[in-house]
Amino acid sequence: MLIAAAAVLTLAGAGAVWIRTAILVAVVRGPSMLPTYRDGDRLIARRRRSATPRRGDVVVFRNPRPHGVPGSSDGPLLVKRVAAIADDAAPDGIAAAVVPHGHVAVIGDNRAQSLDSRHLGFIPIANILATVVRRIGD
Repeated sequence: MLIAAAAVLTLAGAGAVWIRTAILVAVVRGPSMLPTYRDGDRLIARRRRSATPRRGDVVVFRNPRPHGVPGSSDGPLLVKRVAAIADDAAPDGIAAAVVPHGHVAVIGDNRAQSLDSRHLGFIPIANILATVVRRIGD
């Protein structure tokens, strides 16, 4: 009986570690992803391993501008949609012609109110932490 309880606890602990390393819960801050996601929405995202994000994916990435820098958002993480990948033409509003290797261009769904690649430049793939799977509560 004691061995069975220890085995269950071990499996539960291993499951918790796996979930922590495989899943990220992110919170949307601000109106930049309207109408897809609203301010305060909690999102489940699959942590990125080595796969390159695809055009259209909604991703969670490290904010390249630290908090307090003019033009930055409040949080360390941002949620945006991948608009272009390496070798694609850069989206409108970005000075460069082509997305460089190892980077993506991200744009908020609400372009009028979004801090994205038009302001931040191309985002290194290494800064992308996860790809959104769904909103919690759907």
